[in-house]
Amino acid sequence: MTAQLDQFHHDFKERFRRLSETDLFRREMDMLWSAILSRLGKEGERSFLICSASVDEGNTTVTMGLGKFVAKQTGKNVLIVDAHCEGNVLGDLLADDGLVPLIEEPEDRYSFTFDEYETSIPNLRYLTFRNPRALETFVVNSEEMAIFVNLINKRYDYIFVDAPPVLASNVGPFLARHLDKVIFVIAASIRRYPVLKEALSRLDDSRDRILGAVLNMRDYPVPEYVFRFIR
Repeated sequence: MTAQLDQFHHDFKERFRRLSETDLFRREMDMLWSAILSRLGKEGERSFLICSASVDEGNTTVTMGLGKFVAKQTGKNVLIVDAHCEGNVLGDLLADDGLVPLIEEPEDRYSFTFDEYETSIPNLRYLTFRNPRALETFVVNSEEMAIFVNLINKRYDYIFVDAPPVLASNVGPFLARHLDKVIFVIAASIRRYPVLKEALSRLDDSRDRILGAVLNMRDYPVPEYVFRFIR
């Protein structure tokens, strides 16, 4: 199992490296960020949960792409948070650029612990939990999560949280109640309506926080009238 996971991480890193170097990817991140800004209100929303119904829909790619783009384009302090309970794909992606340990939270401060890292982009940092599986049990503690979110909100201008699949974990729906907005990533060519409906039902408590959807992996053009509807 470990060998398979390592191979998956290696393949994903290579695919992301090739994708992120294309002009098309940079243009799409530019358009996505512009669309996000156009939908934000005046309340100063700046923390985003990026999630999907199931695995391999592209939310990690969107999280990484947005985080890097916003850091470079705005000059603001940006944090990427890896909230996955399995593996550490974001860390692997950023490791190629160099990760420098920055802050280690003392173990007696929270029932969970995390580390922050500097990256090769001066204003972009990365946070990972030392025991990701602890998040599965931690979600019952709303007060402690509120303290954690308040802490990172004070340190960063924009926060992008990569969540595990909504249908596979209760971490995403829980985090959605503590972050400003939710961005739902959909593998448009393979994901069926009943699956999406079930995933969205698990976000009912945060339905008003859903900013919109990213249609990923589509192998057909989206009709203009549909695009206007979902934009």
